[in-house]
This record gives sequence, C-alpha cells and structure tokens, in this order.
Amino acid sequence: MKRNFYIITCLFLIMITGCKKNTITQISQPATGAQLRFIQAIPGLPAVDEYVNDKKISPQQNVGLTDNLKPTSIITGITYPAAFNTATQYGGLYPGGTSVNYALVASGNATIKIATSTPVPALVSPQTAAPNTTVVSLTSSLAERGTYSLFTIGYPDKPGSIFVEDKFPTADMTKIYVRFGNFIPNSPALDVTGVYTAAGATTATTLTPFTSITANTLTDFLPIDANAVGTTGYTFQLYLAGTSTKVGAVTKAINMAPGRYYTIMANGLYADYVVGTTGITLKATARPTKPTDPNSLLPEIYFNPPGISYFTTK
Repeated sequence: MKRNFYIITCLFLIMITGCKKNTITQISQPATGAQLRFIQAIPGLPAVDEYVNDKKISPQQNVGLTDNLKPTSIITGITYPAAFNTATQYGGLYPGGTSVNYALVASGNATIKIATSTPVPALVSPQTAAPNTTVVSLTSSLAERGTYSLFTIGYPDKPGSIFVEDKFPTADMTKIYVRFGNFIPNSPALDVTGVYTAAGATTATTLTPFTSITANTLTDFLPIDANAVGTTGYTFQLYLAGTSTKVGAVTKAINMAPGRYYTIMANGLYADYVVGTTGITLKATARPTKPTDPNSLLPEIYFNPPGISYFTTK
C-alpha cells in the first residue's frame, strides 16, 4: 500500500512539474506592450522599411515592377499601391492583413524610423530616393496597451508624418465608424461622399461625412449609417470642397460591418510634381497601357492618379 501511494505521489508531482514547464498561454490572455500600425502614403517614394529602436520590424516581399524599361521583380519592403478605388484593403501598410490590425511592440520610449528599402537586385532606373534614406524618424512614449498609427505623408523630397494614438469612440452596433485622411499632398480641400442602399430600400442614400478636409490632414472617427443586419456596401467619392467637381473615380462597393472602425484615405497626386533635384516628374495620371507608348514601361511609382483607399483599423 505504501509503495502504491509513493508511486501515485511521484506521478502527481511529475504532472505538476510538467505543467509548470509547459504552461499554455490562452489566446484570450491579453498581450503586453503597445500596438503600432504604419501606413506609407507618400506618392512616388520607393519601398520602405520600418524600424523600432533600431530593430527592423517590417517584412520583405517579392514585388513585380518595371525597371530600366524591362519587367522584373525584386525583394523589397512596403510599397506604395499602384491602384486605388477598389474594394481591396490598402496595400502600403504594416501589418497588412485584415485579421491583425497592429504590430505588438514594447511600451515605453521608442524611436520609430522609416527608411527606404534596399531592393534585391538593385534597381537601374532613376528613383526619387536612394536606398537606406531616412524618410521619417520620431521618438514617442508608447503607453502599455496603447494603439498608435504612423502615416508617412508629403512628397519623396519633402516627407512628413502624422503620428496619432488611435482613439476609438465607444461602439454603437448600429453604426460604422470612419475617419478620413487627405494624403494627396498638392490637393485643394476635399469633401467625401458615401453612398449606400439601406436593407429593403429601393433608392440609395448619400452622406457627406467629411467636408473641406485640407491636404495632409487626418480626422477623428465619426459614425455613419449601417444596416441592422450584415454589412453595408458603401461607395466613396472625392469632390473639390463645396463643389460638384469630382477628384478621381468612385470606389467599388466596400462592405463595412457595424461596430467596426475604418480609415478612408485620399491618395495619389492632384497635379504633376517634379521631385527636387532628381528631375523626375511624378504624374497625376495613370500609366499608359499601350505597348507602343514608351511611357508604358516607365517605373510604376512615376504615375500617381488621385483616388480613394481604405483599411480596417479595428
């Protein structure tokens, strides 16, 4: 009997010891640190990398492009998207997935740097910035469990940034929450309309949630209408403030869920722009597609027509 008791006791102790060495962290357990999202919104800038306290946190990716009048592909960093007005989430951000909205970083004082990536293989065609050029560098105190967004804005030769702590209004599950960033650096003030058809309705409803938003400005989140069940398909259009003059094309329908938070952005250029001493002219039009047009093989980043993009913030 004593022998059996001894064996059972030993097995029990082994089980306890094993559990201590292999504790499983449940997904529901909150992670510690701050949350950070980066959005590259400078038209014409080559791909970039993100660093926090001198540690690179953004991934590399394989990108197809045109270089020296020839199609090729490179391994590089976060790129500026080539097209807007789609129902696809904005491509020039990190993290880039819809299921992971923020990267987890250590809380406390942090130096965040955005620098141009070093592509492999090296590009031959002229670029608006050399590899490993610091675009933005800032220092901020990141609060435990704080959520932050960093936007790089402006021009390749005149970069700037907007760094904000994301403040989310208490969710009303009958509303969708949106904010708007006018990141067309040379645009006049803009209005933004949103059009949707309510469930059961036969006619569309037009809202103008944002008016007279100047260039390089980011608004706070505000509520807009949502269907009571399921998602609401919104199309968005830019206008010159106070007019019926459209800027860019209307978006495809973006399906938005009640109680969620979205960032809507104006991207591209309103007019052509010559980048500093490089002599490169960034065009506010789409790249030609006819093979007989030599401009159809120029680098994609030279062409930046205005448009709207979005990403799910929370």
